[in-house]
Amino acid sequence: MEHPLNKTLAYEDLEDPLIQPTHRSLKSWVRKWLIRGYRLGVNGAVRRRIRVRGYKMWEYSRGLALTGLGKPARQPGEKFSVLDLGGAMTLPVFYLGDLGDKVVSLDIDGPMVQDTNRQAKRAGMDVTALTTNLVEEDPSPEDLGVPGGFDRVICFCVIEHIVPPGQHRVAERMAKLLKPGGQLALTFDYGENANSEAPMPNLDSVHALRDAIGLPLRGNKEFHDDGRRYPLSRRNPHRPFTFGALFFDKPA
Repeated sequence: MEHPLNKTLAYEDLEDPLIQPTHRSLKSWVRKWLIRGYRLGVNGAVRRRIRVRGYKMWEYSRGLALTGLGKPARQPGEKFSVLDLGGAMTLPVFYLGDLGDKVVSLDIDGPMVQDTNRQAKRAGMDVTALTTNLVEEDPSPEDLGVPGGFDRVICFCVIEHIVPPGQHRVAERMAKLLKPGGQLALTFDYGENANSEAPMPNLDSVHALRDAIGLPLRGNKEFHDDGRRYPLSRRNPHRPFTFGALFFDKPA
């Protein structure tokens, strides 16, 4: 299969001509963000960072590049409204805010939400973090300040931390918040050894998540698992797993 969009992690994807410019843009931005005195969160740990690990850059770079959100992928002056799920204090939220996008981040971690809002205000960004919980709440785009729906929805390795039946409820609600013609990018822990609360252990679980979202996949219609697994968990390096990514379009 040649260049599937919906697939498992492969570090060589970062050299793909569609992905590499955004990857470089993100790496450069992280260094500038550090110099400006700001912090970033990765897997819940917030600190000043000079770099972000390769597996996180894989999901960020592909997710932003393939939805047209990466700076090199944009037309001059192009701006988006973006809904982020579970990414308070993370690189994508502030990177997109720095590009002038309107970003709304929904995260149930109250202190992280507060930190995001403080840092965004200090940086002069149109970024708002809220503790809205899509497991329990069903907000409209108007409730979130974006009448008509968001241009893009991103959810990077968060959905696997939501246990069923809430997981599929959140998936469906994310899709509802997307405007017609918009795009959704989703990544998740994948594999039989993935140790998050509710990962995707196999193809059947990925298909169930796809069906819960209820939008057509962009690119290859069948998720591609290349069979490779990596020691991604510091606590359990002997239990290798991988990441997966899905890309959806909402019909206009």
